[in-house]
Amino acid sequence: MELKIISPTEDGFIKNIEFNFEELKTEMASRLVKYEGLVYNEESIQDAKKDRATLNKLHKALSDKRIVIKKLCLAPYVKFEAQIKELSALIQQPMLAIDNQVKGYETQKKETKQKQIVKFWEKSESSAKTLIKFESVFNDKWLNATVSMTKVETEITALFDRVENEMQVIKDLKTEFEGQVVSVYLQGFSIARALTENTRLLENKRLHEAYLEEQRIKKEQQAQAAEARRKALEDQKLLPAAAPVQKTAEPEKVEVRADIPKEAPKVEQIEDPVQQIDFRVWATKAQLSDLKGFLAANGIRYGRVTQEAA
Repeated sequence: MELKIISPTEDGFIKNIEFNFEELKTEMASRLVKYEGLVYNEESIQDAKKDRATLNKLHKALSDKRIVIKKLCLAPYVKFEAQIKELSALIQQPMLAIDNQVKGYETQKKETKQKQIVKFWEKSESSAKTLIKFESVFNDKWLNATVSMTKVETEITALFDRVENEMQVIKDLKTEFEGQVVSVYLQGFSIARALTENTRLLENKRLHEAYLEEQRIKKEQQAQAAEARRKALEDQKLLPAAAPVQKTAEPEKVEVRADIPKEAPKVEQIEDPVQQIDFRVWATKAQLSDLKGFLAANGIRYGRVTQEAA
């Protein structure tokens, strides 16, 4: 089956469209030369309009003739093109039918191969199979005719082995965040992401525990400070009033008499004799509080020194 052009023959096709091209070109050049460098003024503007109309008329005549000749030349081709398209449409019908059958055959082969892949997957005894969804790792290229079932089975087996090994790596971490780490791993089967998540969780825990310890110490210090203030207030009530002084910048003067009990508790092997002394101290309130604590801790009695004793 071959398309044969009967008329016109190859030699019969139009090679050139001959017309008085050179004659028109020469005549137009001689007539148009007067317009070169022509400048119109207000008095000659009407002449400019006439010249423009003359040139427009000439331009339109040339364009109209070009369009007519083009239609005449294309008329046989337009008819020829329509006939060719009609023949092509006849060919398209059986082509489409054949194409549908080919696609149907290829689809059937892919479905059969996919069933074989699923069967191999289900027969596997790998523990990783329960962790992986078949749909999440299925590769469309496995269905291509150029990819053998042996290659598909090798890739699936390698996947199972890798997941088993990497799950063991996570278990060997013995991390308290194993559940979260496994969850991240199963999202994309990336051991690097899983290990990064474990590090992040451990660091968050460390920072949280450090914060809690800091808060505990802070509260303990606040409690100790409050207790110290409470004792200072109690000591202030027990200590004598400060002695009058001339310089206000000096620490508060308080006269304290340490009264050692005359009858001290009997303690074996004590050679130092019990003494009683009177003394005066100059100290701040905090220092007085510390002094009182020292005396109490050592079982030393103290009291106010009367004016007569002083």
